[in-house]
Amino acid sequence: MFIDKIIILIIILTLPSSFLLLNPAYNSESTDLSLVNHVKYITKEIGPRPAGSESEMETASYLKSKFDAYGVKTEIHEFQYYSMNSKQIKKSKNVIGTINGTSPQQIIICADLDTFKDQNTGKYTEGANDDATGLAVLIGLAEKYKNKKPFYTIKLIGFGAGEDEYTFPVNVSPRTSLEEDEYNKIMYTPYLVGARYYMLQNQDSVNNIVAVISLEAVGTGDPCFISEDSYTQNNQSFVNFLVLNARDSGIKAEKIDFMTYKIPSGRDAPISHIYLPFSYANIPSTFLTCMNNPDINSAVHGDQEIPGYLTIEDSYENLVENNGGEEELEKQLEKVLYVVENSIDRISVFDALKNKRIE
Repeated sequence: MFIDKIIILIIILTLPSSFLLLNPAYNSESTDLSLVNHVKYITKEIGPRPAGSESEMETASYLKSKFDAYGVKTEIHEFQYYSMNSKQIKKSKNVIGTINGTSPQQIIICADLDTFKDQNTGKYTEGANDDATGLAVLIGLAEKYKNKKPFYTIKLIGFGAGEDEYTFPVNVSPRTSLEEDEYNKIMYTPYLVGARYYMLQNQDSVNNIVAVISLEAVGTGDPCFISEDSYTQNNQSFVNFLVLNARDSGIKAEKIDFMTYKIPSGRDAPISHIYLPFSYANIPSTFLTCMNNPDINSAVHGDQEIPGYLTIEDSYENLVENNGGEEELEKQLEKVLYVVENSIDRISVFDALKNKRIE
């Protein structure tokens, strides 16, 4: 894995970008509202998206239609699961877009299709920030690679049923390539069922996955790559790589621990995201979120850093207001899109240098 060769990271971050044929330094000028329009459609036209609901299915169809429009080979995989919130077996879907690269090895970028239930009101959120923003960035990546062949194959995945609690996938594959403890951790994680199902069904691809970045609430603030959350500590070299790469491009980024989120009622909610099954399989993984003035010395974060997170205040109107208008929200999403695209490209150059593909 490229992650263990930290010396090459230093080479990448010190050589001129033009020499490595990488993206230029980040430019904050945005020309349209294309990413914002995806967020607006998903939140206002589709609305709250409970796991297994018609609106979650509609979101899956919308994501597929946008991937298809940019020539991304896209599949929808339906799966069934048990949930303590239902007496019947529930259904959900994963949307999997594949951008074939020179190498069959994969980088996975992913986001949630469904939305969270506000524990104080019992209502499902619009999920403007969490996670329509992440889905918009996936669509933006599909557009970026429309006329650009990556080195690694890129998987853009919208995972279903990420927020449903106390779930168990139906008809999963028996253990093959995973170690027993890895398999059991993935199987018995209490939520993230779409991502768990995908990992258990694709165990033989573990050694073919170079890295995983999941996108969670990226609509306001500085990019923050998660070092440790409630369930796991991530590959530190990988997280450091991503942070330094963003900073090298002129973007303020932080490495933080995110163990719990303090909901306005005062209750602390444990935090993880859909990258977790991949991390359990020892694939270099993390999730990317954005925060206003993040407290890098604390593992507990709150409403001042991610306004409206996990509550019904996570609406499109509030997200726009928190950014100072739709144009500023577009710039925010373009910044995140750049960070992710540039990370993909830098990881690919890292591999090329390691294997002496660049003279």
